[in-house]
Amino acid sequence: MPRRHLLACVLASGLSLAAATAHAEPRLALPVACAIGDTCFVQQWPDMDGGPGAADPFCGSAAYDGHDGLDIRVRSMADVAKGVAVVAAAAGTVKGVRDALPDKLAAGAAGREAVRGVECGNGVVIDHGEGLETQYCHMRRGSVSVKSGEWVEAGQKLGEIGASGAAEFPHVHFSVRRGGEKIDPASGRAIGSGCGRGAPFAGTLFDEGAVKALSGSSTSVLGLGLAGAPVDYGALVIKGAPPVPHAGGDASLVWAWISNLRKGDTLAFRMVSPDGQTFFEGSGEPLPGNQAVYSAFAGRKRPLLPGRWTVSVEVIRDGVGVSSKRSEIEVTG
Repeated sequence: MPRRHLLACVLASGLSLAAATAHAEPRLALPVACAIGDTCFVQQWPDMDGGPGAADPFCGSAAYDGHDGLDIRVRSMADVAKGVAVVAAAAGTVKGVRDALPDKLAAGAAGREAVRGVECGNGVVIDHGEGLETQYCHMRRGSVSVKSGEWVEAGQKLGEIGASGAAEFPHVHFSVRRGGEKIDPASGRAIGSGCGRGAPFAGTLFDEGAVKALSGSSTSVLGLGLAGAPVDYGALVIKGAPPVPHAGGDASLVWAWISNLRKGDTLAFRMVSPDGQTFFEGSGEPLPGNQAVYSAFAGRKRPLLPGRWTVSVEVIRDGVGVSSKRSEIEVTG
């Protein structure tokens, strides 16, 4: 049909072009201003399993039972202090805000009890019209930069990633509701309605840029480095990567910090010393279960030599590498 004929039919029906498209649901952009897989990471997706188990929208393990949103994290509280922007995924009217709760990781039963009733922490809710809402939780105290009733544009800064409310790691929890029903933005379907129907991101609410950013593996190497002693996860999530050790000491170790490992995954480590020789190469035992976040180390009980080291780690799953990282690290005497 010629274009002019189509236009005439639309006008003849008593509709303007603007009215004909007024009810189109907006596409959602990324709710963060950071690089997925580099400066921020997908930690968890909504749980699409309707029963007591858990499955992410792609039938993977990057979810936990009852989780109702997308968690995008930074590595540590040190990154929170630098300021990583949370932005509006689409234009709309701010429906509610909270900005007074402290950033304190809610570890264990006592930590969760302390934030009962305010689990979202500091956050923003945006009404996009036609029953579509987005919510942004766990933002940094004092960072929320919008007010209730204010109109915001897509990509406008709302605040910063934090660790307020029921947050065991620094992140923004992004959730979507349509007509009051919780929706998985990756598939556009109700949360708990089952995973893996059709191609990945079929029916998605995300725009093209967000789909591209979120299409990689949710298994990510958050950190990699050298150490003279075992590295503690508890310290990593607070302070970030430890400083490069000086030469000497009792051991030379490569450490890695990885998200979303699955049962059966193995970690392959390699260390090349400053003289170009392979100092250590080996793999651990297959993991006995899924691990949302995991830290490990390997190496030898020998003093750390000065010079430029090359270290690497690769996650092997069913015989195939799914994530890896390589770094060159200068060690001083």
